[in-house]
Amino acid sequence: MRPVFANSAFIGVPEKLVLRGASWKKCQLKVRYGLFVHPKAGPVLIDTGYGPEVRYGGLEGGLLRAYHLSLRAKLQPGQMVVKLLEAHGLTPMDVTTIIVTHFHADHVAQLNLFPNAGFIARASAWKSTKTRSLLQNMRHANFSCLVPDDFEQRLRDVEAIAKTEAPLGLGWGWDLFGDGSALGIDLPGHAEGHFGVCFPKLQPPLLYGVDVQWHGQAIAQDRLPGFPSSLVTDNRPAASASAARVRKFQQNGGDLVLCHDPAPSPYDYDQGKRTDG
Repeated sequence: MRPVFANSAFIGVPEKLVLRGASWKKCQLKVRYGLFVHPKAGPVLIDTGYGPEVRYGGLEGGLLRAYHLSLRAKLQPGQMVVKLLEAHGLTPMDVTTIIVTHFHADHVAQLNLFPNAGFIARASAWKSTKTRSLLQNMRHANFSCLVPDDFEQRLRDVEAIAKTEAPLGLGWGWDLFGDGSALGIDLPGHAEGHFGVCFPKLQPPLLYGVDVQWHGQAIAQDRLPGFPSSLVTDNRPAASASAARVRKFQQNGGDLVLCHDPAPSPYDYDQGKRTDG
C-alpha cells in the first residue's frame, strides 16, 4: 500500500522564512495532499490540498480571499484532487475516507467535493474551529465554510482510535484502519490537532509529516526558522519537540515527506509514481 502525493499549488516565499540561515531568494513551496488505496477501506485521501474554493463569496469568503491573496498561491489545476483521482480511474464518489491532518485552508479547501467520505480528524480541533469567531479563525488560517455542513456526522475522532507502537523512534500511533498499515502520528506545535500519517509496512517506513516544518532541510539539518515564522506556529516548544522526533525517525532510516517541502520526493505524483493497492 504505497501513497502518492500530488501538488495542488505553489507558494513563493523567501527561503530564509522557512530555513534558518538561508538567503532571501524565493523558493517555491508545494501544497501536497495524499492518496492511497487501502485493501479493505478503498480509496483514502490525506487532506485535499488547495483549490478554487478559496474564492468563495460571503463575509467569511472575503476573509478567505484575503488569505489566498496574502499567500499568492498559484493553483495547479492538473494536480488538483479530481484530476489525481481521474488518473487512477476514480471519482470523488469513490473516496471512502479523508484523513484531515488539521484544519488550515490549504489542507481542507476541497472537502465539500466528497459526499460519501467519512473523516478522520481531531474532534477537539474541529470544536475549536467551529466555536471561534471569523477573525480568530482567520488568524489560525481556518475557515469553516470549507468544511461540509454534516462534517460532525461523518467524523471519526482520531483520539478514540486504538494506539500501537510506531517504528523508528516515533513512539505510538493511532492504528487508523486496525491493521497496522497506516498510523496517525501526533505532531503538535504547528496547529491545533495537527498529526501526520506513518506507513510502517513500507521499506523503509514512510512518515508524511504534513506541516511539522515547511522545508525538509529545516528538520534534517536542525535549521528550524525563528521570527517571524514563529508567529504562525501554534506552540513553538511543541513544534521543536515534534521536529526533533521526526529527525530521529529520519536518522533511524525512515523516509519523510512534508506538505510544503520544495524538494522533489519519490512519492510525488509528478515523479511518475502511482499509488497501488
